[in-house]
Amino acid sequence: MKVAAIGLVLAVAGSSPQVVARVHTGASPGGAAAAFGAVWVANDGAGTLVRIDTRTNRVTRRVRLRPGLFSVAGGFGAIWAVNYKRDSLTRVDPASGRTRTVRVGASPFDVLCAFGRVWVTSWEAGVLSEIEPHSLRIVRRIRIGPRPTGLRATGGGLWVGFGRSATSIARVDARTRAIRRVQMDERAPSWFVAGTRALWIQAADNRLIRVDPRTRRVTARMSFGRTLAQGSLAPDGTIWIPDKEQSLVYRIDPARARVVDSFAAGPGAFLALSSHGSMWVTSYAGDDVWRFGTNGR
Repeated sequence: MKVAAIGLVLAVAGSSPQVVARVHTGASPGGAAAAFGAVWVANDGAGTLVRIDTRTNRVTRRVRLRPGLFSVAGGFGAIWAVNYKRDSLTRVDPASGRTRTVRVGASPFDVLCAFGRVWVTSWEAGVLSEIEPHSLRIVRRIRIGPRPTGLRATGGGLWVGFGRSATSIARVDARTRAIRRVQMDERAPSWFVAGTRALWIQAADNRLIRVDPRTRRVTARMSFGRTLAQGSLAPDGTIWIPDKEQSLVYRIDPARARVVDSFAAGPGAFLALSSHGSMWVTSYAGDDVWRFGTNGR
């Protein structure tokens, strides 16, 4: 399996993915999620959550919330969006667009649906909130540590990143809620790459770290780009890492832990999302989402 994966990665090197659509969503698109047969994008500046029809590449629903929308997730029959300016989490019905909102800790950062709950990190509060998805009741507020950031669920645990001067991540046991710190020896290990088996974590602006979630040991370290953002595993087996300062996407060979190539994306390229056989990259310094074909198409 490893040999086949490496061969596939090498096959795509030298043929940059092509832009097949640019979808205007609203000012400062940041967070995005694939859910309920569509791509959903949170527009920070516009304060809207939009639904993109992946067949037509058109916005087919626009839910008006408030500026400050950041991360978004799908699960438990709804779309969930955090607003760092309103200290809130909003539940959006994907069919009707109806909303319900609950206040969480100060400056919510990321949201994730896993283990029967909705989880929200709050940057200023240093809290991980556990929320019952149907009642929107906050079941538990876990004092997780200063400036919690990205979230990832794998291997029976919830993984939490941290910003600023932090040099470790945390694992929260899904059954007992016991917390264990895992040292990274890199500043600000914040965002987790989506879709990978190993934990790939963006840190210190231009660092990417690979961690074995079973042994909790660092197995690779990479340095490239300037200001890396939220990455994702692509259908071709590469990892896509946006660089919001350079408005680029880097493709990474995960088996060899090396950069395959890089190519232009939208202004302030922020988040890469795999959905419907394509890769979608939000343009945080712009107002659109770029859809890329894979394997050079």
